[in-house]
Amino acid sequence: MSDAIKLPMKKGFGITDRIDKWWNKPFWMGFGLSLALVYTALRVLVWNGEIHYDNHRVTSPIFSPDVIHIFDLQTPNWLNSALLILWIPFGFRGTCYYMRKVYHRVFFQNPTACVVAKPKISYKVDYKGEKGLFILNNIHRYMLYLAIIILSMKIYDVYHTMWFQGDNGVESFGISIGTLVLAIESMLLFMYVASCHAFRHLFGGGMNQWRNGISGIFGKLHIKISNLNIEHAFWFWTSLVMVFLGDLFVWAVAEGIINDIHWIII
Repeated sequence: MSDAIKLPMKKGFGITDRIDKWWNKPFWMGFGLSLALVYTALRVLVWNGEIHYDNHRVTSPIFSPDVIHIFDLQTPNWLNSALLILWIPFGFRGTCYYMRKVYHRVFFQNPTACVVAKPKISYKVDYKGEKGLFILNNIHRYMLYLAIIILSMKIYDVYHTMWFQGDNGVESFGISIGTLVLAIESMLLFMYVASCHAFRHLFGGGMNQWRNGISGIFGKLHIKISNLNIEHAFWFWTSLVMVFLGDLFVWAVAEGIINDIHWIII
């Protein structure tokens, strides 16, 4: 006799014939996203204390790029750079194809996991594609272009951390723990962007076929990026976690809780 599960299943939250711990993954994804949103809101609106140290040599990843400092903007005291630029990484991550899968499964239960029934209300509302409010997901490829600009500025931030102002006013070149923290964060963000579905489409995705010349080069790039795309979820989570670890490190150094050890090279 076949052991196959018969469909359709009964309607109701979490009703399933699965005997494995199917709720583990959606639970931790939901917990991680909720924690990230709550921490960001508190850090930006309530705990908006020191966001940098050594005269902006190292700036928190959440508040980077520090556009208020870079462009010398005259703003109210309550306004910080995160409030001006976070809509870009939020817009990019929020419309990400992987992110859509996460929030539809975790928060909207459409469904939570494979072969698991949705709540009865989800059958009434149901998923109707990129319509209504979800039509905003179509801006993902445009948010990609803005995310690349932000990423470029973050890479410059890493370079900026490698210049130290001496007591005599002479600059020295070296590295510090802060350099490594921001470098890891930028590297993970680069991998997240480079493994993006929309980024892959830029390289050969719109071509009917790949031949010689430039189309052949784009085709090879498309294949390489497709290989990265397989681990897109991994880069999503590691880059997200590193943003907050980087912020905690910068905050701790700025408040004098820990020291940023550095090594002068030149």
